[in-house]
Amino acid sequence: MLSSPAVHAQGRGAGVALVIGNSKYQWEASLANVRRDAPDVAKRFQAMGLKTELVQDLSTDGLRRAIDKFRSIATGANLAALYFAGHGASWENDTYLVPVDVDLGTPSIIKTLLPVSAATAALQGASHRLLVFDSCRNNPADGWRQLQAERDARFNVEKQRADAAAAEPNSLTLYSTAPGRVALDGPPGENSPFAAAFLHQISGSSVDLAGLAGKIRRELLIATGGSQVLWDRNTYTGPFVLKSSAGSAPGAGGDPSRVIELPNAYAFARKNGIQLPEGLIAHRAPAGTPHAQKAGAYEFTARTPIGPMPFLVIVLSADEAGTAQLIISVQNDSGHIWRFVTGTIKNNRLNFQPAASRPNFLLDWSDANSGSVATVNDSRKGVASTVRSVRFTRLDG
Repeated sequence: MLSSPAVHAQGRGAGVALVIGNSKYQWEASLANVRRDAPDVAKRFQAMGLKTELVQDLSTDGLRRAIDKFRSIATGANLAALYFAGHGASWENDTYLVPVDVDLGTPSIIKTLLPVSAATAALQGASHRLLVFDSCRNNPADGWRQLQAERDARFNVEKQRADAAAAEPNSLTLYSTAPGRVALDGPPGENSPFAAAFLHQISGSSVDLAGLAGKIRRELLIATGGSQVLWDRNTYTGPFVLKSSAGSAPGAGGDPSRVIELPNAYAFARKNGIQLPEGLIAHRAPAGTPHAQKAGAYEFTARTPIGPMPFLVIVLSADEAGTAQLIISVQNDSGHIWRFVTGTIKNNRLNFQPAASRPNFLLDWSDANSGSVATVNDSRKGVASTVRSVRFTRLDG
């Protein structure tokens, strides 16, 4: 293990932070909870020894000025932290921060927005970095290819970590939700579920940035009933610990009695060279609901042209309407891939499409713990089937 450097309140060289809270939008829905989230995060950063600036309700010009100013402040700092809470939008391969004076009614407006990549570049002068974006990552204007963004949301472990490490060593970037998805604002007068989980996990006497993502992911899944998955990019190779004078903060809530732990799923992943993000749980629906027993982890082995390929499917949640949130993980010719997708359950059949260019998978339960898997080709796209009626079995749940 590497040594664990600590950040204390020692002026500009120790750590700096910028917290942006956009809530009073002129053209989009107001985000009342941001008025609480941003100041709470700023206070927490200050207690962690970071020289912190809080700015709220920034226009297009104001947002760019704030980021440019922070660029000069972050240069030479041991740690630079940026927290943005507000509306966000995704387009192609980037997420954009939405200022309060922008109307998202047309896709062309995206050209005027500040991309996350530009905000990330502003922190390059610091030795260590923490970037947090509590915002939606969908495409609100007339769909903006939202379904495509969801279906293309994947994490290629080797490639993304290698690319990130080369460009941004010693960086942790947290997105409150997956690409193509919304971030929940939460009940009025409270922190958003993500902000509450973030505040809870950075409370206490010390915080290790290297292990932070998995802890927040677990708490957020519990709070949102398995419907909101934290997305992260972490290039820390060892612990980086911040000392804090702050006391404990309340958690994000949720019902721990409905949590399904996934020890067998993680063991299966390790055995088969499959990568899973840390902190995953499944969330059981209330007893007596149609799909109360469907949440959990399942495995099957596909017969493919390149040989047997083990798959791991985690049903994070299944609501009464039959909407299921899933993690699918596999090691294929592209590397270690995991995806967060939405499927549907009707009777004893789960139907989901791992990606826009792939066939639909059909999981049919024959009993509570096992069943068969098949695929349905989309003849319009000429997609070839890779799975033909193989068996799946439950690992956890």
